[in-house]
Amino acid sequence: MTSFEVIPGEIADLIDYGTVRMTRKGRNTFSILGSFTLFINVGDEAQIMWEAYKLDRSGNKNKYGSGSGRLCKVLAGDEFVYPSLLEKSNFPPRDTCPFPKGNYTIYDYVLDDKSLPPFVPAGEWLMEMKMFRDGLLGGGYAVQFTIK
Repeated sequence: MTSFEVIPGEIADLIDYGTVRMTRKGRNTFSILGSFTLFINVGDEAQIMWEAYKLDRSGNKNKYGSGSGRLCKVLAGDEFVYPSLLEKSNFPPRDTCPFPKGNYTIYDYVLDDKSLPPFVPAGEWLMEMKMFRDGLLGGGYAVQFTIK
């Protein structure tokens, strides 16, 4: 990972990103850590939208793929990131719906590019994830990373 940015939401009292941040673990290794608070239970009334961009040498975004789905279905179906994130956080199991309100902590999570699908080519990437409720942006994040 080379950057992690919070995308602020339009819904008051949904989430407080608290201390979530990216830190350097080594010369070329970065991790996400910190705590955040979810103020309400969030279930399938929330829509998750993601977009993946391959970045060219100038930093221009070339859309590679996108998708959307209901929060609980997206989490339950994720076989690549959420399972490894569970090992480094106090998040509920994948099949927990709704995602319960509460305080959550991420403990030094490092994205392992080997856990990504094998068809994703090497290079610089930007992934944006956003959550919507009732047509309003609840929040999200953008992560830039390198696959070798």
